[in-house]
Amino acid sequence: MKILIVDDEVYVGKFLSDFIATINPEIQIKSIQKASECIRTFEEYEPDIILLDIHLGDGNGIDILRELKNRGGRFEVLMISGNASLEDAVQAIKYGAYDFLLKPFSDLQILEKSIVRAIDSINLKIQNEQLLSELSQKNFQLEEMNKRLHSLSVSDDLTGLYNMRFMNEFVTKEIIRAKRYNRTFAIILLDLDSLKSTNDRYGHLAGSMLIKSVADLLMGMVRKSDTVARFGGDEYLVFADELNYESAKSVGERIRENIEKLKINFEGNDISTTASVGIACFPDDGSDFRQLFAAADSAMYYSKNNGKNRVCLARDIR
Repeated sequence: MKILIVDDEVYVGKFLSDFIATINPEIQIKSIQKASECIRTFEEYEPDIILLDIHLGDGNGIDILRELKNRGGRFEVLMISGNASLEDAVQAIKYGAYDFLLKPFSDLQILEKSIVRAIDSINLKIQNEQLLSELSQKNFQLEEMNKRLHSLSVSDDLTGLYNMRFMNEFVTKEIIRAKRYNRTFAIILLDLDSLKSTNDRYGHLAGSMLIKSVADLLMGMVRKSDTVARFGGDEYLVFADELNYESAKSVGERIRENIEKLKINFEGNDISTTASVGIACFPDDGSDFRQLFAAADSAMYYSKNNGKNRVCLARDIR
């Protein structure tokens, strides 16, 4: 706790310093006599409490009080005066003084109570600041935890892609938007053709690496307006905005070709795969996510059952 005494009478400053020391010897005390030193000392010393005389030899304490309070901060000001008027007291309280004391200090109990109350006020403010800081930190931690929980609820642990729970909600919202603005989009569904053989030959760790590598490949290929999800082990779904059959098939072929070119090294072994791709477009292949997914799924299985490593449009198998 720091207290600054501003009084042009040296003996008053000495008396107050000695008196405050009897209240609590651990309080740091600084005393100055000039108004011109007050602002600079306040900034350097950073007191918690200021005992400020109204009538100083080179300035007015009310003006200093007003300037200090305009700066803001956590401190209290006790105004003191030997010949104060009612107007002085009103002005002091108006501009934020904590208390108003008259010199000479004939009743030391009143002086002590005023100083102790100001100390208690500062301590309470410090405690409140600490509590608010702790609360803010806990709120931040809670927000981060909620974000993490939400992320876990809508994302895939292995790849970091969205899961089908998210995609179902997302596409449902996109359908509403597409209907409103008369827009199209495509659902590109792909299934890896050789995950089982990779797992059987190299183990599931190699299979997981292959799944993650394909996910990274897809994220590097799609546009910012597109969304990628993983579900069912080695199956992926790409929401491709504003595509029709022709442009969607072109994107599907590019995805298929890049997956075919993909090579990963696992314990000295080069592992590759291909993908069977099925594509459905809104609104031609369905009016909701369930219908669109079923259409893309049928097209994807058609690709898988007819040679694999190919792209099939839902409209071509109707």
